[in-house]
Amino acid sequence: MKMRIAAVLFVAAHGVGYVIWFMAAWTPSALGSTDRVSAGGGGLPKAFGVIAVLVLAGFLASAWGIWQQTAWWPMALVASAVVAIPTAMSVWNPVGNVTAMAVMANIGLIGATLMPWGDRFLGSH
Repeated sequence: MKMRIAAVLFVAAHGVGYVIWFMAAWTPSALGSTDRVSAGGGGLPKAFGVIAVLVLAGFLASAWGIWQQTAWWPMALVASAVVAIPTAMSVWNPVGNVTAMAVMANIGLIGATLMPWGDRFLGSH
């Protein structure tokens, strides 16, 4: 039970962190700059902000699914993490080293979700 609570909190907090990428696309001045550099070399398209909100919703839904031990949470979590990786890389380090940590967390979530030992900690899926 403690491991499931920790997983729910981590996944939910990780999802909420994607507000940073929404802010980088829609209100870059809130992050202390009006000149954020995207991977494409220009300003960040607003679509990345919308995708970041969708990623946030996916992680929150996944956290709820883990808590409720639903059958769909692994698919939702992996899909959210896969979409989150290019979203995080769209703006490299909008605040400190957050992009590198977010990408590593996404890779870790994908790996942990696909590992068979996850059933012991998070319930059957």
